[in-house]
Amino acid sequence: MDVRRPWKKRIYPYLFLAPFAIMTLLFFVIPAFATVWMGMTDLDRKMNPNFIGFENYAKILQDRNFWPIVKVTIIYVIVTLIFKVAFAVTLAVTTQYMVQHKHLGYLYRVIWLIPSTLPTMVYALFWKWFFNPSKDGTLNKFLMETFGLTYPVSWFNEGALGIVIVAAIVSGASGGMILLAAQINSIGEDVFKAARIDGAKERAIIRDIILPALRWPIMYVTLTGAISLFSSYHFIYLTTQGGPVYDTTTLSYYGFTLAFGQLRYGYGSAISFIVVIISIVLTLLLFKLFDFNKLIRPPRIED
Repeated sequence: MDVRRPWKKRIYPYLFLAPFAIMTLLFFVIPAFATVWMGMTDLDRKMNPNFIGFENYAKILQDRNFWPIVKVTIIYVIVTLIFKVAFAVTLAVTTQYMVQHKHLGYLYRVIWLIPSTLPTMVYALFWKWFFNPSKDGTLNKFLMETFGLTYPVSWFNEGALGIVIVAAIVSGASGGMILLAAQINSIGEDVFKAARIDGAKERAIIRDIILPALRWPIMYVTLTGAISLFSSYHFIYLTTQGGPVYDTTTLSYYGFTLAFGQLRYGYGSAISFIVVIISIVLTLLLFKLFDFNKLIRPPRIED
């Protein structure tokens, strides 16, 4: 009898996980600790850090731009997240369940995937082209020729945050749509047939069968979407640069500009660490909201 074989079997899973654990350590865990350390230093363009403790965090509370930026961040994340998840659910139900011709549903989903597959630079360029503030801008030209608009509108000055939110909704809903549509597709057709035989209308089927089945993927889409919105700033950087003034500046973008624009790496790292803390708190709140423990609870099997 080979007594070593059980030990080898037990170690196999850890060997397979080792490369991913190493990458996580190198590219996530160590940078996270580095961010905490840099946030407690005065690291700047001289690259000669001195430990200053919580001095950067004290400065943040006195920063007159901090709380307006927090307000912008909250509005941006909450409004975008609500509409993005709702839009993803609507697209998934419409293209996977309501559209009877399956190939047509596939076509709709492919079309909605296009914004998320575009490089960020190209996607940002499209929005800047559409909302060009000159009289030759796409939207301004249409309004001036169709409705007799006298002067072109400077859209990024009048409603920059709204444009950023709409762009984030359009590009972010497609990923959730695919996941939710796959979940709907996993529901057996016999379930829908039995419901129709019992006299259930389409609205009742969506409310009582489809939406409960989507609870887990909706939680995942909401959670990952919230974290992504808190931490992303690329589209804002390419379109509005946080302006006008600080109207579209989020905490992540503010930390980026402090670190790489003003070369105040320590102060920018402190801002970034606050973003991490907010993301963790939000994650725990969403777990509580969706009753995560109930979702992962083993199913009851009646005797």
